[in-house]
Amino acid sequence: MNIAFLFTTRYCKSMPRKSTDPQVSLDQAIKELLQMRPADTLEFLLPEVVAARGRPASWVLHNVQVRKKDLRRKGYVMDLNIEYTFAEGAPLLLVLVEHWSTVRSMDLLRTAQYYLDLIGRFPSVEIVPVALITEIEDREVADGFTSRALGEPVLSFRTRIVQLSRTRAERWAGVRNLVAQTFLMAMQRMLPREVLLDGVICYYLSCDEKEIELLFPLLVQVGKFTGEEQNMAYEYLTKLPKPLFMERLEEDAKAVGKAQGIELGIQEGIQQGIQRGMQQGIQRGMQQGIEQGIEQGIEQGIEQGIERGIRVKALEDARKLVEHGVSWAIITSATGIRPEDLTAES
Repeated sequence: MNIAFLFTTRYCKSMPRKSTDPQVSLDQAIKELLQMRPADTLEFLLPEVVAARGRPASWVLHNVQVRKKDLRRKGYVMDLNIEYTFAEGAPLLLVLVEHWSTVRSMDLLRTAQYYLDLIGRFPSVEIVPVALITEIEDREVADGFTSRALGEPVLSFRTRIVQLSRTRAERWAGVRNLVAQTFLMAMQRMLPREVLLDGVICYYLSCDEKEIELLFPLLVQVGKFTGEEQNMAYEYLTKLPKPLFMERLEEDAKAVGKAQGIELGIQEGIQQGIQRGMQQGIQRGMQQGIEQGIEQGIEQGIEQGIERGIRVKALEDARKLVEHGVSWAIITSATGIRPEDLTAES
């Protein structure tokens, strides 16, 4: 999916292209990013530390100058040194971050020199040297060396290598970490093009206008934005209150929620319908039963009344015939009444 589609062309067709400053130092821009987001830096470079100790409670950026290893050149050089404190566990961790754009430019001797200088200045602090290599080409790189003299090791040094070409990019996809999302831009060939979207969203949600202005050239450079993508991303990050794709995401979420709500509503409606139907069925059944019972009772009453009337008339006729001296054979034959029937009714 092309980011040009994601940001839509309707915002940017007539916008003049904003070109990246060719003088922007990639090394300096990366260090600015790492300094601006120390917690994200630690999580990206040393995720096992955050997993064991949690995110840092606070940090200090040390401005440490180290003399250049070539003493014929005047001046000092600086690299990024961050001292972290944690709520629990080991109290301090100092990370020395060296950035190298390619494997070929990496200088282990220089890194070792910085490390030795730092352990002299901070003897009670745990120091972890980290070398960040942003080159995407996957090349083998040595992470340390051992210096020997008279057949014995004199100095052994090893640094942590964070090589973008060997980073598990999927692990950081969608994670709200500005450092990780920036470097995912460089790893876009290792992931679908949608990583650009994740990175720009992260900048949109995490940075203020000044930070975006400072870091946007870095985002463009590591993401290898085309001119159209650069314009659209800049327009989105600096001017649009809510980009179209965010509205679409919200609409999709609402649609999914609505569909789920309808489905749940149908299920709940079926359950309530069954319960109400059973209740109404019982009530209606009882009413119909009462009505039928009354009707049957009336019918049975009428039948019983008629039968009783016929019986009473037969008994009266039998008594009259007895009074007139008619024999019981004739009386029983005419009325159905026997002598014992008169005895029982008296």
